[in-house]
Amino acid sequence: MVILLLGASIGYLIVCCASAAQDFVNGFYAGFYADEPLPPEVRWNIPLGVLTGALLSALLFAQSRVMKSAILLTGDRLNLERERANRQQLEAELRLMKAQIEPHFLFNTLGAVQQLAEGKAPQAAGLTAELITFLRATMSSLRTDTIRLADDSAVCAAYLRIMQVRLGARLTFSVDCPPTLADFQLPTTLLLILVENAVKHGIERAPTGGHIDIAAARQESQVVITVADTGAGFGATVGQGVGLQHIRDRLALVYGDNARLTIKENRPSGVIARLYIPV
Repeated sequence: MVILLLGASIGYLIVCCASAAQDFVNGFYAGFYADEPLPPEVRWNIPLGVLTGALLSALLFAQSRVMKSAILLTGDRLNLERERANRQQLEAELRLMKAQIEPHFLFNTLGAVQQLAEGKAPQAAGLTAELITFLRATMSSLRTDTIRLADDSAVCAAYLRIMQVRLGARLTFSVDCPPTLADFQLPTTLLLILVENAVKHGIERAPTGGHIDIAAARQESQVVITVADTGAGFGATVGQGVGLQHIRDRLALVYGDNARLTIKENRPSGVIARLYIPV
């Protein structure tokens, strides 16, 4: 369409210029011979065929120029896209190679530390074993969008046992994952974020620490996963953190309005967070 309009415009300009030139020549001659009629053999007339040929020539010229420019632009764009795709493929292969090498080296090192600590520092050996369990589970879950409830509960338990080494008797916890819900799939990291929040904002802020209870139960067409702590309780920013907003965004993306997160006060102290996920 653009080519046709451009060619027609050029042709129209040529016709207008030719017509104007014809009128100028005829008028110039008539000015010298005002008292005499302009002889037919002198009058300058441009045949209709010539004007039509000029119009078609202009149209074809414009079309060829535009097509040539379009072909050149398309070729340049394809070359750029091809180079970009090759670069992205090389970067992806490099990241994959690093992702395979780094965890392998890390786990081998941690395994060696665990072996050295056994018999001499059993607590350090136990902590290393929990760290290996936690890292293996979290790295595996990062490669997928969902995780089994049983596996997610195990990750959270490993994390809490690691935190117990630092907090000591100030932290106790329990995990209740019914066997009937072991294979229930939920988005990765959601439960772990709630558990981390319970430790960071609840247990660590309470002078005497507290208890964290992780439980799951089926209620009709939903699975309700609860993380309740007896820590410091509500603060000025409880329920407004980045992690909780991430959970809400993930639930909305995956389940729409069929899933939700609730945060409420735990009596006599602490916070109760609940995930409602459709079966």
